[in-house]
Amino acid sequence: MTGANTLSPIQAYFAQGLRGRSTWQYWLWGIFFAGGIFAIGQIIVAVPMMSSLTPPGAENVPQGAMMIGMIVVLLLMMAAIAVPMLLFFLGLKANDDSRKIMHIVGGVIAALIALLAIASIVASSGDTSGQEDMISAAIKKSPFFYSLILMSFIPMILGIFAAVKWVHGRSIKSVLTSHTHFRWGRVLQTMLVFWAIAGALGFITHLLGWSEYEYVFDPSRFAVYALISLLFIPLQSAAEEILLRGYLNQGLGKYIKNPWVVFFITSAGFAALHLGNPEAIKGAENGTLILTMSSYFAFGFIACILTYMDGGLESAIGMHVANNLFASTIMGYNDSVLPTPTVFNTTLDPAKDMITLVISMSLMLFILWKLRKPLVPDLPSLAETTDDKSEVFS
Repeated sequence: MTGANTLSPIQAYFAQGLRGRSTWQYWLWGIFFAGGIFAIGQIIVAVPMMSSLTPPGAENVPQGAMMIGMIVVLLLMMAAIAVPMLLFFLGLKANDDSRKIMHIVGGVIAALIALLAIASIVASSGDTSGQEDMISAAIKKSPFFYSLILMSFIPMILGIFAAVKWVHGRSIKSVLTSHTHFRWGRVLQTMLVFWAIAGALGFITHLLGWSEYEYVFDPSRFAVYALISLLFIPLQSAAEEILLRGYLNQGLGKYIKNPWVVFFITSAGFAALHLGNPEAIKGAENGTLILTMSSYFAFGFIACILTYMDGGLESAIGMHVANNLFASTIMGYNDSVLPTPTVFNTTLDPAKDMITLVISMSLMLFILWKLRKPLVPDLPSLAETTDDKSEVFS
């Protein structure tokens, strides 16, 4: 492996993926663990949502019956996911022959569950505009529902951490940073830089007539929603970064030697995850979908550049948290995925927004590059990479 003194920050970060059990089979198991725990968490959070949200076509179904149905689905999912997980853990403690059999059987069951889940998602992926309108209305009506929406991302973090710890057998820190410790100061620094640029750019564009903002501050509703945002949006934003810029980047980076190809794939995945957002639906209606999705892709790619620059997720998480807090408390806009009470409101213009995104993100990258400190890498030893001796990016 390349010496510590010649490793770039991104090489040091992707080297974390070589720790512990790192062959392709374990990466697939890890994705199953993370996805399974996330799916179970989604069902658990969805049960109390029934008091504020009625699925399309279920208007005449008693609420108690819907909750019982959700609980039954939850129990079935837990049982189905538990079987391959149990076979995986039993296999780790068994001899070589038994381990192979248990992991093959468990893997086949896991693959069938994954295919069933994918088929279910595809089958229900039609027009979601009505569902999004219903969710937006529920968020505006109920702060409790808003908190549940954000809390539904917590199982994503737990699932990835479980995969890293129990499947790969490496530390949770290894998916967060290649530094000797997670740099909370860098997270805060990035948030402050982002907010300063966003505030200044908003003020300048308003003075120049480029953007129009409406003062909509309502203190009677703002405080409770702002508190929920401060509590849970950091978890929601961190969950997406840990999954895409963290776990998936490290997994793909083990087999794709060009990091920019990896970044393109995970950034496209980030954009795809937001295809159901109201902004995307509106873009599809008015012919600006490509521009709208390009903004999501660009945001994800910039988060990858920050990871490349820092050798960890600190700046990427900081940027994502700052962006979502700014949008949910300071500057809201029509057709937002989080229609919360804000201080100002504006209307999206995909073409102008792409220009301001490029300007603001370029300035942010320049400032953070100048403020960066040398990485003190925590590199895996040879004993920690016994599953695979392959090189990291050269």
